[in-house]
Amino acid sequence: MISSNDLQQAMAKFATGVTVIGSLETNGTVHGMTANALTSVSLEPPMVLVCIARDNVSYSNIAQRGRFGISVLKAQQEGAAQYYGRDRWERVGDVAVEWQLKEGGSPRIKDSLMFLECRVVARHDHGDHGIFVAEVEETATELGQPLIFYDSQFRDMGNAK
Repeated sequence: MISSNDLQQAMAKFATGVTVIGSLETNGTVHGMTANALTSVSLEPPMVLVCIARDNVSYSNIAQRGRFGISVLKAQQEGAAQYYGRDRWERVGDVAVEWQLKEGGSPRIKDSLMFLECRVVARHDHGDHGIFVAEVEETATELGQPLIFYDSQFRDMGNAK
């Protein structure tokens, strides 16, 4: 069997968009987590899945509340990706991000390239991650270029080579 490092190095060659998954803590505080594990599951009904480490605060929040928001970041939002990609205790200072709480209770990063408001319909725990399958209840899109993650680095479309 390969090591986790071998898989991580191989997956680094798979270019993805960059998202921040927003969830609400029990006290109503927004928690954000950078992720690139987002997959479209179904168009009818509209469904996606996200994979979240089971020791992450987002996992607990989403499992308890059954709701989350996915903000796909623009190239100029790399700072948000870096900030929310750190462990909670390593987040120093503030990040220039404005959160909006949608009607259904899902947090969205204002001016993100795309937003999906999601309601969990299934959860599957495998290995060290949980897979949340969710119905998409609302979408929003903005003009702009996406932030890309490739070869373990953030990139924009201009330097995606």
